Amino acid sequence: MADKVKNTKTAKKSAVQMPSKKTMNFVHHQSSINLKKLVPVLLVICIAAAVFAKFGSMDPLAKKAAAYNELALKQDQLAAINTKLAGYDELALEYGRYSYGWMNDTEVNMVSRMDVLKLIEKEIASKAIIDNMAVNNNVLTLNIHGITLEQASTMVKSLEQQGLVDSAAVYNAVAEDAEQAKIFMSIILTKEAE
Repeated sequence: MADKVKNTKTAKKSAVQMPSKKTMNFVHHQSSINLKKLVPVLLVICIAAAVFAKFGSMDPLAKKAAAYNELALKQDQLAAINTKLAGYDELALEYGRYSYGWMNDTEVNMVSRMDVLKLIEKEIASKAIIDNMAVNNNVLTLNIHGITLEQASTMVKSLEQQGLVDSAAVYNAVAEDAEQAKIFMSIILTKEAE
């Protein structure tokens, strides 16, 4: 029994013993690289990096560069159009003066100058020689010759039958001979309903 007690004491002592090694071993054992496993892993990493680079950065950068190029092209086209339209506002204002939508009240109530010219051509120029004429607002004044006083009277009556004429009057008529007279005539025009 004494042997048993001794053995348990030595067993306790040996179980509690501290390590006796006083140095460290820094030798590193190299593990061998398995190429069969490394190549597929590297290949997958490279493919993933290429896919990320293409779709994550290269494609968006290319799209952005293409958009900037298209924007520059459109800006150049806009600048060219703006250069062509530089005087458009003044031209539109001038053009607008000749259309009814842009005319002031006085101009709107004026008889169309084309209608006045047609009246002169049809009723006066075909029968007499016009020395000069002027249209101011809705008053047409004429100096004519080459007709007799009787023909002038007939012309005034004919003019008054026209819808465009409000009244016609001869202010001065000088007959140099029985065949010809110099006549100063004024015709007041009225705008027909459209």
